[in-house]
Amino acid sequence: MSKKKSKNAGPKKAQPAPKKRSSRNVWIIAAVAVVAVVAIATLASGGSKGASSAPSGPEAQYVGRLLPDGYQAPKVASQTLYTKAVAMTQIAATQDADGFSVPLDSVVGDKIVRFDYQRSDGKVLPMIAYVKPSGGLFVGVSYCPPCEGEGQRIEADGTLTCESCGTKRNLETNVGISGACKLYPLDEIPSTVSADRIVVDSSVLDSWTAQPLDRPVG
Repeated sequence: MSKKKSKNAGPKKAQPAPKKRSSRNVWIIAAVAVVAVVAIATLASGGSKGASSAPSGPEAQYVGRLLPDGYQAPKVASQTLYTKAVAMTQIAATQDADGFSVPLDSVVGDKIVRFDYQRSDGKVLPMIAYVKPSGGLFVGVSYCPPCEGEGQRIEADGTLTCESCGTKRNLETNVGISGACKLYPLDEIPSTVSADRIVVDSSVLDSWTAQPLDRPVG
């Protein structure tokens, strides 16, 4: 009696070999991943072009020299990408015995403003306030020690630029990028926001002196 052939009898069909991912595709995927990481890092650093995120040279000891430990700039706006030039707008500060204040909406609306602070010794200090790319607030003395320039502007390349010497600084960190005075950051001073005003304690400014000219210029 003959045995019935199994339905599964016969040679098995060869299974197709898994496709190998070409080395070209691997490189494309890797390149896209690198671009994504760089883009995220750039956004996190505030978007300023061509600048390091922290000082590492002879200017390092002067960046934020007037700020208390742990100081965080007040957040006054959402992230801002600067793609066109913005000139300083002159505004007036309100002074009293404890310090001075300026309207918050003027700084947020104009992006970069200038005002004067008159010290008790009669000296007038040029002041600057602007919105950082991260939305944080920068308030400081608008004075570039080597060239003695007082005017600043935001350029289309996302930098803070001195109108006297052309030195470019990182809008977020104030670290120098290029120019004769790049090793001399503007002096940032601590500030707070109360209601609709930016408030600054005058004690820091009443004892302020310009940075020493102990770094190369030019």
